[in-house]
Amino acid sequence: MAEGTNKILIISGGHIDEDFLGRLVSENAYSMIIAADRGLFAADLRDIRPDYIVGDFDSVPSGLLEKYKQMSTPVRTFPTEKDKTDTQIALELALMHNPSVIDIAGGTGSRLDHVLANINLLLLPMQLGIKACILDSNNRIYLSDKSFTIDRSSQYGRFVSLLPFTPEVTGLSLKGFKYPLNKITMTAGSSLGISNEIIEDKAYVEFISGILITAETRD
Repeated sequence: MAEGTNKILIISGGHIDEDFLGRLVSENAYSMIIAADRGLFAADLRDIRPDYIVGDFDSVPSGLLEKYKQMSTPVRTFPTEKDKTDTQIALELALMHNPSVIDIAGGTGSRLDHVLANINLLLLPMQLGIKACILDSNNRIYLSDKSFTIDRSSQYGRFVSLLPFTPEVTGLSLKGFKYPLNKITMTAGSSLGISNEIIEDKAYVEFISGILITAETRD
């Protein structure tokens, strides 16, 4: 772990490829791992011991939860009828520990309502200047409210897609991409930014105002 970094992993209850999760944990020096509800099941399959466990546990076998209680792992139980998802509860807990980076695994899957909610939750760390993304074996998704660059050598997959999170993103320019843009306004309801590709060593995403959803993806 680089000096000064405080990197937290949230394992949520969506679809998780076990091998992907194992690689993610082995390749990153996480200072804390939080399992959210069914995310505990995925963590246990890979022998990943979380530092905190949170949720209503409506989809976790009682015996599994008891196993971690006996290991003195902190468990925070919430009612099933609540105003926040288990992922949001885990994210708010992570934010209390002053992270520099938050990765969310298990934030995608067949429940598209939860996927959309999880993308919206990325707004919370972004507003605090904390890097956060949703990761699975094919996607890295994050929000940006200011210009940024992507190094071709470290991009997550072949494609980079950009969509407006706000009603519009103004002054958007793309450099180093197969399909460049020059100071356009990207508005909600457009698919213009889907499936671009980086063709130079470094790609530049520059804009004046708004918030972008970026998905670095592979098939």
